[in-house]
Amino acid sequence: MLLRQYGAGGPPVSALAFGAMGIAFDSALRGGVSGSLLHALDQGVSLIDTARVYRDSEDIVARTLRAWRGERPLISTKLAPANRDGFRFGGPIGDFYRKQDIIRSVDHSLAALGTERLDIVHLHQWHYRWTHELEWLEALAGLKSEGKVGLIAVSGQDHEHDALLELVSRGLVDGVQIIVNLFESRPMNSLLPRAAECGVGVIARCVLDSGGLTGELTDAAFEGRPFLKHAPAADYRRRVAALARQFVPAAAESLADLAIRFILSDPAVSSITLGLGSPREVDAAIAAIEAGPLPVDAVTAIRRDHVWTKNFYEALV
Repeated sequence: MLLRQYGAGGPPVSALAFGAMGIAFDSALRGGVSGSLLHALDQGVSLIDTARVYRDSEDIVARTLRAWRGERPLISTKLAPANRDGFRFGGPIGDFYRKQDIIRSVDHSLAALGTERLDIVHLHQWHYRWTHELEWLEALAGLKSEGKVGLIAVSGQDHEHDALLELVSRGLVDGVQIIVNLFESRPMNSLLPRAAECGVGVIARCVLDSGGLTGELTDAAFEGRPFLKHAPAADYRRRVAALARQFVPAAAESLADLAIRFILSDPAVSSITLGLGSPREVDAAIAAIEAGPLPVDAVTAIRRDHVWTKNFYEALV
């Protein structure tokens, strides 16, 4: 498994992180143990990405790691906000992450995961004004000094990657997690190079755009995906078909292969987190990584011709 450095001061991490948001629906789940996660660990995946609010995720990860006999992987989790409305609408950070909420969420994650330390802890959402309300950072720094937290990170809100620029530039966090994919390459113009300059680790998420960039979703599947349900399916398919015509098989074997290799063509990305619902999906992702970065001209063409400024998390279409 390809390893990349997580920022300037962080550990090496596998280029593929096991995204555990949907682990409760793992097709290889047996007795609360994820066969897909075990297979990923067998193949060298050394980073698990979960969150306090993901259904049963931390508990299933813990049971699976108890069944695992290899070296302990790194665990990245995200704090549970006191108010879930913050995922869509901003407000004072005290409405979502008071000191006691942060401490409680960390303690609950430690207990659920059966560990004494969380390697990476993210705020689960972010709004620009919070850069100037740093009580959350003081709380996490205190937990870091106690040894409960390793690295402090922030998961960017939706497609608002530029809201993290000042946070990264001021060196306030060890890492960030953001949306980057074939349609959303704008972070490569701004946040990713700044993160590299400042030694900040980056986990890329939504690399396959909730499955849309596999090119295999039906209309019903679009409607059933919370992060795609507002997408105009016909327009989405037209854009995906344009990517396939131009780059498959000229630059990659499949759309999914193209999507994964495109993100890892940027050296600022430490790891990509993918929801891997079966051992077969684990193997396919690893095969794409092993194929290496895309040719430079393909990366340039994707960034120039296929960026699509959108936010299907809200009903904007």
